[in-house]
Amino acid sequence: MTNLYNALAQNEKNHFTVGSLRIDYPGYKKKGDYRLSRNGVAPTHINIVNGIYNMVTPQNFNELKEALDDLYTYGLTSTNTFFAQTQKELIYWITLQEEINYPQPRYAGRKLPYQRFFEGALAKIGHLTINNVRARTNNHGVGRPVLFNCNSVNIIAPSFYI
Repeated sequence: MTNLYNALAQNEKNHFTVGSLRIDYPGYKKKGDYRLSRNGVAPTHINIVNGIYNMVTPQNFNELKEALDDLYTYGLTSTNTFFAQTQKELIYWITLQEEINYPQPRYAGRKLPYQRFFEGALAKIGHLTINNVRARTNNHGVGRPVLFNCNSVNIIAPSFYI
């Protein structure tokens, strides 16, 4: 994204598509940022939290956790099939923005949205409320909430949840 941004003339804008997603750049936050949309609407982290909450069950919780971890680790080269390709693309591109705007290690980068997505699954199996997860997801400027203690309920946390 930074290279695409650097190739633009001053005040020039451009875009490309990935599946059903449109990526307009530059965005408004910082060099390399972009605006992500689907059918003209910018998806939010809350949309993804709600989607995960709706798709997870106690029976597929571990599979969901492994799929998120695989996507976090391998990005679009993830071979896990829990998520459809369109879901992988959405999660990948919406979290990449966080890495550009709030890079690790100073900030949480893409770890933070993955943590909230995982908490959406934890809510579905009864360890948090979905309203609590939504509030934690949309807590701009308040600081990062303390992570749920997975050890207290014998859940092995995914790599991004530490």
